[in-house]
Amino acid sequence: KSAAAAGKRLIMGAAAVKDELESRSGYVRQINTERDKFGPMILDLARQIADFKASRIEHIQAFLAEVERRLAKLTDERMVLKGERFAALWPERRLDAMREAAALDRELRALLQSMDPEGPAWTPKSNVKDELLQVVEKFDVVRPQVDARTRSKDEVQRRLDAEKVPFDWSLLDKIVLVSVGLAKYAMAMMLSAYEDLAQQVGPAAVTRMESVLEKTLRFAFRIHQFAGGFDQETTELFTKLNSILSPPESEPTAA
Repeated sequence: KSAAAAGKRLIMGAAAVKDELESRSGYVRQINTERDKFGPMILDLARQIADFKASRIEHIQAFLAEVERRLAKLTDERMVLKGERFAALWPERRLDAMREAAALDRELRALLQSMDPEGPAWTPKSNVKDELLQVVEKFDVVRPQVDARTRSKDEVQRRLDAEKVPFDWSLLDKIVLVSVGLAKYAMAMMLSAYEDLAQQVGPAAVTRMESVLEKTLRFAFRIHQFAGGFDQETTELFTKLNSILSPPESEPTAA
């Protein structure tokens, strides 16, 4: 029985090898066919990529869209481009740099949009507590990504410079400014809710909202640390919120 089983496994193994070889043979034929069929297109793309000049990321994105449309015709881009006719001519590093710049631009713009309470990526909540939670969660997603991109900025810039690919790093500064706007939004929202409640219950509003007011203040302080400061309007909101939680002690009256 053991001999029969071993023989059966050997036959099955041989069949698997045969299938693999036939599969690879078909794959190789397909790659070679595409090298012949799309050779002129690839050589033309290589020249265009090498010669392309742009001063704005929008131009790169438009150019890349056409490049990707053409390369999508290839079954396996990397394997086709390894052909002897193309290997020495294909500007792989320059194309990779363009792709990196375009992807980075999309990433940073998505982070910007994610922190806009009036933008399409924002779903308003039905109460201030949940809305504050959403504000904090948005920032908690954005901050580590911004920190990582800030750390890698010089390295990325060297790669882009080597291939003469422009990139606008002011997007990082815009994200910092938008984060201040997020703190402003959270504090203004919470102060409005507090004032509405204070009109109904008076001084008891502080006790009822103390926890959420403190969370808002702590969040605003985190933004202050991240951004390196506030503008005047945000500073005034922070001061007002802090004064509600820590009202100045009244001076004793003279006897």
